[in-house]
Amino acid sequence: MPTYKYQAQTRDGEVVSNTIEAANLNLAIDQLTSKRLKILEITPVRFDLLNLVHSYQSVKLESVVMFTRQLQTLVKSGLSIDRSISVLQEQEENAKFKTVLSQVLREIRTGNSLSFAMNKHNEVFGSLYISMLKVGETTGDMPAILSRLAEFMERDLSVRQKTKSAMVYPIFVLITAVVVVAGIFLYVMPPLLETFKQMSGGQVLPLPTRLMFFLTDMFTNPITYELVGLVILYYFFFVRPYLASPNGKMKYDRFKLNIPLIGQLNKKLLVSHFCRVLGTLLSTGVPMLKSLNILADFSDNDYFKKSIITPMSEGLENGESISSLMEEANFFPNMVTNMVAVGESTGEMPRMLNRVSEFYDKEVVYTLDSLLSMIEPIMIACMGIGVCVVLLSIFLPLYSVIMSMG
Repeated sequence: MPTYKYQAQTRDGEVVSNTIEAANLNLAIDQLTSKRLKILEITPVRFDLLNLVHSYQSVKLESVVMFTRQLQTLVKSGLSIDRSISVLQEQEENAKFKTVLSQVLREIRTGNSLSFAMNKHNEVFGSLYISMLKVGETTGDMPAILSRLAEFMERDLSVRQKTKSAMVYPIFVLITAVVVVAGIFLYVMPPLLETFKQMSGGQVLPLPTRLMFFLTDMFTNPITYELVGLVILYYFFFVRPYLASPNGKMKYDRFKLNIPLIGQLNKKLLVSHFCRVLGTLLSTGVPMLKSLNILADFSDNDYFKKSIITPMSEGLENGESISSLMEEANFFPNMVTNMVAVGESTGEMPRMLNRVSEFYDKEVVYTLDSLLSMIEPIMIACMGIGVCVVLLSIFLPLYSVIMSMG
């Protein structure tokens, strides 16, 4: 049975340190609290290989969304925060997230707030999540905050899933085509072309057949794979570290916004995400400047964060309006800046931002559909051209041999 080392405070104020054996951390905490001890710190003593393996797993966004919705339901029904998290922790299937919830529950039972406990796992919950929880703790209306947070995360997850699902088909077709072409050039074409070479009797082969010779030699040449290996090593040792650096990530994020067709999709995703996050924060009572700072921490695009959000925060500190700052940024469409200006004048900024985000969520789906409608015929045409070249490379030499025999 696992052993836990703890430090606790008695009712008289005396601090005691000792160890306790329990089946899991929650039972250890229950045993100590039943003795009317206030836990200051509790940690496992023995090395746990399973926990070490779990630490390298990731927590999916779907798990956090489901947890938030279930937590909102339990808290709204009257259960306390720690009891609700205890119930959800017991039924959680993701091992890493289960460990995180155990640690959050331990912090709560030692007297810390929920936002403080979750802030220690910022990589799982994020700054937006924690900031909204702080608002709920301040206002005392935690069920309403959790409800808004769950709605926001469900919308965000829905857009992400639609984007991923839309790309599944073209990626699958591309991978299948690459595998089939590699198999043809590695196993089918070499003996076939060698036969054509012997049958030609030194005559010049047709252009498609010579092209197949060249591609087959390239696929079967060890130097090709050495060059590919060098390119991969160069990427991992030079390109990838540069892209991870502040300067490299800034340039790469800006480049992603300038790619034809794809850049417009990325821009719409950023606008939708910006309006959704800002509208959600403002609707919960977070001030505009604080919301922009949270949004900067929440954004994955460094160019958008440093070149758009940061100047807007500085301008807001100088007394400028958010609509004028968005217009000066020269990034947001006119419709967005005009609706934000209307929201400023009417005092309904959160509602306007949520409307804009809903509109751009649909725009993202429409843009993806139009891109796919363009990509599919292009891929079919390319595959058709490839099939024609392969067939010509096979039948033209046969035709030449038959004609020469005639």
